[in-house]
Amino acid sequence: MFKQSRRKIVAAILLVLVLLLCGTFCVIYLASYVEMTSENKSLLEQYVNNYSLMGETDMRAPDTDRISGSPNPPPKNPPMLELFTFYSVAISKSGQVLKVDTADISTLDEDSLTELAGEIIEDGKNRGVKNNLIYRASDKGEYTLVAFLDNTVMLENAETLIDYTLIFGGIALVLLFFLARFLANRIIAPLEESYKKQKQFISDAGHELKTPISVVNANMELLSREIGENQWLANIQYENERMSALISQLLDLAKWQRGKYCIKKRKK
Repeated sequence: MFKQSRRKIVAAILLVLVLLLCGTFCVIYLASYVEMTSENKSLLEQYVNNYSLMGETDMRAPDTDRISGSPNPPPKNPPMLELFTFYSVAISKSGQVLKVDTADISTLDEDSLTELAGEIIEDGKNRGVKNNLIYRASDKGEYTLVAFLDNTVMLENAETLIDYTLIFGGIALVLLFFLARFLANRIIAPLEESYKKQKQFISDAGHELKTPISVVNANMELLSREIGENQWLANIQYENERMSALISQLLDLAKWQRGKYCIKKRKK
């Protein structure tokens, strides 16, 4: 009985702790993902705003006084765009490719980048994600700029975070299991002790009550020999027999519980 109760308590405690742990990890992961995504979109937007076909100015270094050919000055506190990889394709209104910037990355050539930019323009979406690239399409007046930010770093960081979460989560589950067992034992211990004392009391009370029952029965027989049959003696005898039956049942119950406990210990 207590073994099953202990298991149920362990399962309940473990379930609550696991839900709290998973909820905490999910909140951390989602918050990190949203923050990184928002930061990447902000960086891409800054790159698009500072982009210009004029001159040879590096579009990823917006900390100069003014980007050549750009109608708008850089913001006061621009993000560090030079730490990220950007790609861009400038396409004229007539569909002519004006400029392609592959950021000297061998995995992306000009043709594949141009094809990807054409698909984005045909879809008519200004923002989104395609092939692990965050893109932003912007109308620059005489041409359309499709800029990309490599999202691989963020995805790798997310995978690393998930891997560490699974590793530490598994370790935490083992620790939580032992913690749940400890708490279950602390909860069950007083109940088990009380149950043992109750069984001991039943056994002791049954044996102690047998003596006065036997004395009453002996005295009643002596009185019946001296005064003969009597209604009051009959009542005493009836109640004495009832009390004797109850005591026998208590003793049988105590023996049955003790025998059941011994069988369980032998099985263990």
